[in-house]
Amino acid sequence: MKIELSKTIKNIPENVFYPIFKLISDESSNGNPLLNAGIGVPDSDTPELLLETLEKSIRKPENMRYGAFDGKNELLEEISHWLKKTYNIDANPKDEIALVFGTKAGLSSLPSIILNPGDTTLLPVPSYPDYIQGIALAGANIEEIILKEENSYLVDYSSISSELAEKAKLIFLNYPSNPIGAVATKKFYEETVQWAEKNNIIVIQDHAYSDFYYKDGVSPCFMQTAGAKEVGVEFFSFSKNFSISGLRIGFAVGNKEIIKALREYNTIFHANIYGAVQDTVITALRNHSELTRHIKNTYRTRIEKITRKLDKLGYSFYKPEGGIFIWLKVKEGFNSQDFFELLLKKYRIVTMPGHVFGSGGNNYIRLSLSLSNNQIDTLIKKLEQLNKDL
Repeated sequence: MKIELSKTIKNIPENVFYPIFKLISDESSNGNPLLNAGIGVPDSDTPELLLETLEKSIRKPENMRYGAFDGKNELLEEISHWLKKTYNIDANPKDEIALVFGTKAGLSSLPSIILNPGDTTLLPVPSYPDYIQGIALAGANIEEIILKEENSYLVDYSSISSELAEKAKLIFLNYPSNPIGAVATKKFYEETVQWAEKNNIIVIQDHAYSDFYYKDGVSPCFMQTAGAKEVGVEFFSFSKNFSISGLRIGFAVGNKEIIKALREYNTIFHANIYGAVQDTVITALRNHSELTRHIKNTYRTRIEKITRKLDKLGYSFYKPEGGIFIWLKVKEGFNSQDFFELLLKKYRIVTMPGHVFGSGGNNYIRLSLSLSNNQIDTLIKKLEQLNKDL
């Protein structure tokens, strides 16, 4: 019997990371160790306090039963309290916050909630590749908006033609950004709201790296901006800041209509997030400052150590102001795939080739900051050897 799959699944592009991971897997199998500077999650261990909470919560009888579709009220209220305390955002836990099974799942769901087949999404690039699959699942079209270093990798709304803005329905933003490490400003978000209102375009801001911000204070937040709730939603991840990526939980906050639709979508495909996971996040939020205070200084130190050496070795790069990556220009004569494979096969360094992040990435690689001090020393030695060899 021949199984004919739907056009929907056939039209979803292959995950761009798959062939990259296949190459890495092949290289790792030869027994010669690799230095993983391609990883997309922080290297910190999960805090003991959260492990203890998870262990205790597993034994609660109520967590072994079906829970409320929308999540525990205690968690939704704690998120609302945390948003007010951290960002001075007023968010009603009853209708302005939705839990998601990891921000990847939430971000991939929204195009199917918002878009119809043939609608147009604006996608600033280079950007996180998984947005593309969610857009494809909705049968929508993508128009790339090229981000430029001279504009600090912020969207230049004046460069978007009125014709393109008129046909677009949705735009994705991601600050602090993956793969570049650019951060947004209050002024930029104000411009975003004005532009979105003028053109009737919904904004999705991916704030997964909210605690990875290396200027003073906290990372600027889209929902802090007057009018932001009228035009979109913002996603937050618990995976990165609390080192619990395996638990798969995050949330969206913002426009009531979109939040309501996202909650309804979740009831179709999921049921409810495991109660013990929700209890763990409640503990994490109540101890947020204590559990995340190491992040800023740890990553600032890593950035300074690596970028000082990159300067000496003659590399061009964007010094990150947020996130956990360095956007590094490849050596002359290489493209991103060639340079990635050279680093992998000859120098045993895992990175991510820039072309997987869309247009504008073909002359770059993404270098992770999730490295210990000893690993950074090893990385530097390998890059010094590469310079000698070239």
